[in-house]
Amino acid sequence: MRHQSQAPMQRGSVMIEALVSIVITSLAMLASAALAINAAKVNQTGRYRAQAVMLVNDIAERLQANPIAAADGNYALAANAVDPTTVKPQADELPYTLPNCSANSCTPAQHAEADLFGWRSQVLSALPQASAQLAYTAAAGTTPARYTVTVNWVERTVGHGGGTRTGGGNVGAGEPFAYTANVVLRPR
Repeated sequence: MRHQSQAPMQRGSVMIEALVSIVITSLAMLASAALAINAAKVNQTGRYRAQAVMLVNDIAERLQANPIAAADGNYALAANAVDPTTVKPQADELPYTLPNCSANSCTPAQHAEADLFGWRSQVLSALPQASAQLAYTAAAGTTPARYTVTVNWVERTVGHGGGTRTGGGNVGAGEPFAYTANVVLRPR
């Protein structure tokens, strides 16, 4: 008789074991999905940082390729600089046109202007909510001239509930990043 009384209890324990295994499997799947989301975010951040490094290297090469304009400070760019091609001219002014140095011969200052426009356009299109600054420090005594190049961008970060947040938890914001490098000019 003992054998018959244990059968109903065993059937109930099988059901509990099945539910526990479903819960454990669900938790494992959620952890796997969270890991995949975090890996994608880290990958995106790495991509943006690599892009910022390449952009700074690009402007550094442009500075070295145009030493006259670079030494004169023609590559200086304020962080809040306005794109001159987007400014609406006054009634008696012609619209701004960027120098076409590939078709025409340009002065070093015009090359610098074209370089800055092209480079800044690359920064704005490559990084989210980007800005760029080139701060010029003139040569003094034996210290050569240099540019401090800063590229800033803001990344959206995924928060709880699908919103965006920063490390502080502000919904609708992003995490700011900056990459800064000094480019020392070779003396002429």
